[in-house]
Amino acid sequence: MGYWITSLALIAFGLVTGMSIGLPFFLIGAAMVALGRFRRHALVLWPLFLGFVASVIAYFAITPFSCSGSSSTSGGLTTTTCTSLVGISWPAASNGLAASPTAFYLSILVAAIVGVATVALVLGRLWLDRNRKPARQTG
Repeated sequence: MGYWITSLALIAFGLVTGMSIGLPFFLIGAAMVALGRFRRHALVLWPLFLGFVASVIAYFAITPFSCSGSSSTSGGLTTTTCTSLVGISWPAASNGLAASPTAFYLSILVAAIVGVATVALVLGRLWLDRNRKPARQTG
């Protein structure tokens, strides 16, 4: 019962704070609901869940997070630079958007790679634990 309460609480918190910090909480709560059927099967649940959490963290770490602009009074060019949480600088888009769509596509690609790598690592670890031979008892 605690699993479902936690997942619904994350979804509710994500909805209430959706315009500020809520999206990651909402996504993780939704993933918990989607994977709830497998919560008693560690070999299925943990790789998928941790891979999803890792991809969400990676996405929000490298997606453009804040932008700053500069302009000149003599009618020169204005420049806008957007930075991520880990300090990657992204140039502004040519169509006037604050950040280039390439930054978002790259963020999604890196998030997918991190998620798949996490799934592989956790799955490998669980598989090794399951297939490890018991220690021989002496006595």
